[in-house]
Amino acid sequence: MTKTYLLYPNFTTFIFLWVLGLLLLSCSPSLNEQNSHLQAKLDSLQFTELALQRTLTKYGVYKDVYVEANEGLFQTLSRTGLENLDIINIINAIKDSVELFKLKVDDQFVVGFPAQDSSKPNFFRYKEHAALYHQALLNQDKQWEYQRIEKPTTINYRVHTGSLEAGSTLDGMLRAAEISSRMVQVVNGVLMCKIPFRTHAQPGDTFKVLLEERWFQDSIWISGKVLFAEYGGRVAGHHQAFLYEDEDPKSTFNAHYTRDGEALVYSGLRYPLDRMHITSGFGRRLHPVTGVRRLHNGVDYSARVGTPVYAVAEGVVTVSGYDNLSGNKIAIRHKDNSSSWYLHLHRRSVRNGQRVQARQVIGTTGASGRVTGPHLHFGFKDERGRWINPELKRMIATPKLQGERLEKLKSQIQSINDILNKAESIDT
Repeated sequence: MTKTYLLYPNFTTFIFLWVLGLLLLSCSPSLNEQNSHLQAKLDSLQFTELALQRTLTKYGVYKDVYVEANEGLFQTLSRTGLENLDIINIINAIKDSVELFKLKVDDQFVVGFPAQDSSKPNFFRYKEHAALYHQALLNQDKQWEYQRIEKPTTINYRVHTGSLEAGSTLDGMLRAAEISSRMVQVVNGVLMCKIPFRTHAQPGDTFKVLLEERWFQDSIWISGKVLFAEYGGRVAGHHQAFLYEDEDPKSTFNAHYTRDGEALVYSGLRYPLDRMHITSGFGRRLHPVTGVRRLHNGVDYSARVGTPVYAVAEGVVTVSGYDNLSGNKIAIRHKDNSSSWYLHLHRRSVRNGQRVQARQVIGTTGASGRVTGPHLHFGFKDERGRWINPELKRMIATPKLQGERLEKLKSQIQSINDILNKAESIDT
C-alpha cells in the first residue's frame, strides 16, 4: 500500500479558498494582502503573454517548424530554408543558455523575418515548455541577442509512503503512484547504491519519497525533483538519501548524498569541470568555423577562460602539447587503457609522462586552436582507441562533500525534515 500527501495547495485551490474567504470576511486585512499578491501574479502572467504576442507581431513573416526524429536544431531550421550561416549565428546566440542536446520530437521553433525581406531572419523563439521561452533577436548592429522569458509557476511538495507487499517492487509501487518515470529512476538509482534489491528487498519493507514539483496554471507539470528517499527493511537495513543543491543549477555537485555527505552515485569518474553546460554534443554536426559536416568526437562545455579543468580519473599524461586545430591539449591514459582528452585549453599544468589523480587540476579552459569562443572540448576513447560519447560515462564531482558544502547539506537536510514533519502532522 502507499499513501500520498499534497503538502501545499496548488494555485487553483488557493484561488478557490481565497475567493471563499473574501466572501465571508471581506474586511480582513490579511485577505486584502492575499488579494494584492494574487493580482500581482495574474498581472505578471498577462504581461508575459502580451510581451510574447507583441514580439511576434513586430515581424512581417514568421514560420513555425517542429523537431522531427533524429534531428537537432541545425537540421530542423534547415527545413525553413535558412542559410547555414544564419543557423549557426542563431545557435551561437542561444547555446550558452539552452542545452540543445535535450531537444525532443515536436519541440517548436518560430523564425521571424522582416516584411521587406523574408530571406534573412531577425527573430527566433524556442518554447522549452509551457512556462519558458528562449528568444534571439537581431539588433541594429546585426548582432543576435538572447532573451529568456519565464511565466510564473507554482511549487507543490508530495510525500509518498508505503510498504512492499508479496510480489511487489519499489519501482512498480512508485509508478503506480503516478510518479514520473524520470523521478522513479532517480529514486531507484540512489537507493541501489546502498541496497541490492534483487536479494535484499522483502515484503514489509517500508519506503518514503519526498518530491518537489513545479506546475504551470495548476494543470501543466513542468518539472520535478526527488528531495528525499528513504528505505528500510529487516535485511536491507535503513538508508536515506538527500538532494544537495548549489546556487548554480548546473553545478556538478548537485546530487544525492547520505546525511554524512557520501555521494550516492556509482562511478569511478569525476567531472572535468565544476559546472556543466553542453553547447555541442557528440555526433555528426556542421562545424561552426568550417561549415563542413563531420563527426564531432566529443562534447563541448561552455566555460570562461581560466576555469579549472580536472582529470576525470587517475592515469598517466600521454599528450601535453599544442596544435593549430586543438590548441593546447592534454590526453590521459587510464588504468583500463581508455583515455580522456581535453582541448582548447588556455594553460596546461601537467607534462608528458606525469601521473595524475582523479580531480587533479591539469589546466584551465580557453579558446586556443580553431574555435569560435572559449569552451572545453572533452573527448573519451575506449580501450580500443575508438571515440565514444562522453555523456555515456557516468561521472560525479566528488565521492564525499566537505567543508562549506557539507555544512550547506546539513542545512538543506533540516529544511527537508521540516517538510516531512509537516506531512506527518497532516497524517495525524
